[in-house]
Amino acid sequence: MTTSTVPAFAVYGRIVDTAPLYHVVCDHCPQWLGPVTDDFEQHAWDVRRHAAQHPAPSAGTRWIPGSTAPRRATRGEEVGRVPVYRVICDECPRYMGRGGTDREKLTQYIALHVAVHEAHYRVVTEGTIEAVRAHQAAVEADPGHWSHF
Repeated sequence: MTTSTVPAFAVYGRIVDTAPLYHVVCDHCPQWLGPVTDDFEQHAWDVRRHAAQHPAPSAGTRWIPGSTAPRRATRGEEVGRVPVYRVICDECPRYMGRGGTDREKLTQYIALHVAVHEAHYRVVTEGTIEAVRAHQAAVEADPGHWSHF
């Protein structure tokens, strides 16, 4: 009786870029700690949401050209940078793995791509229709994609 083991696959995460971290600052509420996020659209909504609590004192006035523009009391600032991770597979040179700033999601993406390799290995060794269906399901579950160039 022979036993077959699934080979180890070279799938890992790598830092490929950095993304800015945004923070909301308010002059009216110096003790208030605004949310910090790496999503710019969410950050813009956080600024608007907090700014709506403080009506601007110059809301009805017009800006005079040549004068200093009034600074908004509630504004956003870039406070740092966070690494962007991406799934890399040495065995799939055309594979573009899913990326992001969350390391927990990165481990899930790696596990999904490893499942594709395990299902492919099962197709090669067994050759059954169930193995082919399992491989198709694993490919559909993997959020990465293959470039065809």
